[in-house]
Amino acid sequence: MVRKMILFLEMHQPRRLRYGVLDKLCDLRGDEVNESTITSIIFNDEVNREILNRVADRSYIPTLELMKDLGNDGFRAAISISGSLIDQLLMWRPEVIDLLKELVKRDVIELVTEPYHHSLASFVSGDLFLEELRDHVEMNKSLFGQTPIVFENTEFLYRNDWGILMEKAGASVVLTEGVDWVLGWRSPTYLYGAPNSRIKLLLRHYRLSDDIGFRFSNRSWDQWPLTADKYMAWVRATPGDFVLVGLDFETFGEHHWRESGIFEFLAWLPKEARRADVEFVHPSSLANEEPIDYLDIPSVISWADVEKDGSAWQGNDLQRIALNHVVSIGNLMRSHGLEKTWKYLLTSDHYYYMSMKHGPSGEVHSYFNPYNSALAAFRAIEDVVVGITCALANVGMKRVKSRAVK
Repeated sequence: MVRKMILFLEMHQPRRLRYGVLDKLCDLRGDEVNESTITSIIFNDEVNREILNRVADRSYIPTLELMKDLGNDGFRAAISISGSLIDQLLMWRPEVIDLLKELVKRDVIELVTEPYHHSLASFVSGDLFLEELRDHVEMNKSLFGQTPIVFENTEFLYRNDWGILMEKAGASVVLTEGVDWVLGWRSPTYLYGAPNSRIKLLLRHYRLSDDIGFRFSNRSWDQWPLTADKYMAWVRATPGDFVLVGLDFETFGEHHWRESGIFEFLAWLPKEARRADVEFVHPSSLANEEPIDYLDIPSVISWADVEKDGSAWQGNDLQRIALNHVVSIGNLMRSHGLEKTWKYLLTSDHYYYMSMKHGPSGEVHSYFNPYNSALAAFRAIEDVVVGITCALANVGMKRVKSRAVK
């Protein structure tokens, strides 16, 4: 039965786009076309700042403050903080970073590397994927003084070749989803290896994760209310060596409000874990252990939606067309000093908003979506792509006219 528990938390906020920016971008001329001007037009930073402040007050700060106390009771967590969120925290809520630094220094938190902009870089090219991973490693090293050896792709996206690239970027351990159709008769509670790679795969136990992430506040659930002692009894009774529970960090205080009892649940977890003889551990502690088996994963998996594949972001024509259009202007934007802005356009959320799924998956997409339709989300990013192309064409025209005058 399970004696170890790994708690993974994803901290991410996208840089949301402003709607209807085409005309403003096309009206730019000459020296106006620079990264500062472009970003002020395309990113809805009034909304981004408002949302970040709300989430910081409801979730990040109270949860991290609680973790400071829980660390003395043996609590440990692995956290991936997207570069997109780090950039916004540095601008608007640096005290959250200070709390994270303290917890990293005390070894309560282990940092996990992901693509810097929480992007779909792995769908674009291996070189871009490596670039995004290495940028995130450098950020963790420079800001927090820790070089992660545990990696995840955006939203636990994974397949064999991406695992090899993550190893190349410095991964010893990769976190991904315990997908039933990949595991077959096997369990996500054991350590696995990957073909043609030395990385170790730790698989999320999605049922035990969703008990907290989705079902905690559901009063119609036959196990409501979920208490820490009940939950740790479930963990302890699970066959295997360890359980990886993976959640959005915002589960605490934002998705489940304080009134739900979510903070009390978290506060009691270490005590009940000790009572159940379960130890919180960092994922890196398993890096040198021998895998029980090897998993061949040639097709894309993820932790998203019922399908648990790549369809949350690349499942319909709008999503595929939008990504292709963004990729198509990459070299143009890089050549004009707009590389970081371009990478922001690859953030997975922009494509997630274009999903047309129904049922349980559709409900989750709707919860996170700032647009009223997939088409509106598509138009938002298409306006940016066409508008930036237009603005850069204006720069080219100015240069041509300047040479002609000379």
